[in-house]
Amino acid sequence: MKFIRVISILFWFLLVILIPVQPVVGQSMSSAVITISVQGPLTPALVGYIERGISSAEKQNAELLVLQLDTPGGSIDLMNTIVQNIRSSEVPVAVFVAPRGAIAGSAGTLITLAGHIAAMAPETAIGAASPVGGQGEDLGETIEAKQKEILKASVRSLASNRGPDAVALAEDTIENAKAASSEEALSVGLIDLIATDVNDLLVKINGRTVELSTGSKILNLDNFVVYPLEMSFIENLLQL
Repeated sequence: MKFIRVISILFWFLLVILIPVQPVVGQSMSSAVITISVQGPLTPALVGYIERGISSAEKQNAELLVLQLDTPGGSIDLMNTIVQNIRSSEVPVAVFVAPRGAIAGSAGTLITLAGHIAAMAPETAIGAASPVGGQGEDLGETIEAKQKEILKASVRSLASNRGPDAVALAEDTIENAKAASSEEALSVGLIDLIATDVNDLLVKINGRTVELSTGSKILNLDNFVVYPLEMSFIENLLQL
């Protein structure tokens, strides 16, 4: 009996540790904002974390999900999955390249453009999205041409409502590995705004209209409350 009791205690202890804690949103759902933070190269663990963030925001009926991004990039397959999840989200997703010094490199460029709101902090950078091999090596001429064409088609689609200058810069990040500062990206309309932090971002986008797959939505962030959603123990373990 003592052995069974010890096993039972151990089971519940592990259950509490391993199950990710979901943010508890109060009765007023209109200004609930869930935030997730993605740092480092894209991995399946980060993809799962982003998927959980979107799912949590939808279940909580949050007003907005903020994806804070700092990545040098990753595989095209993982990037495509993230882009698809963002674009199909029922809750608006603001991709925020932050904090200062952060980058949205390579695949991070397309993830930023996939956001219903695309923002950057000061002293951040975006671009250098030319495709390379899994170990960073140059691709063969034919494969490189194919990858560039499909990626350029993707950014044209994602940036189509941002004007010709934004589309040209987006394509240049792929064709010529062009990178841009937050100020340069804003000047051509590649991003929507520059914000110092999440609170500044939420104040600046309050009242904006975003286009979801389900239609237009006006962001109501008059009295926002931020609920950070951290990576779970398992997600952190898999990321390592």
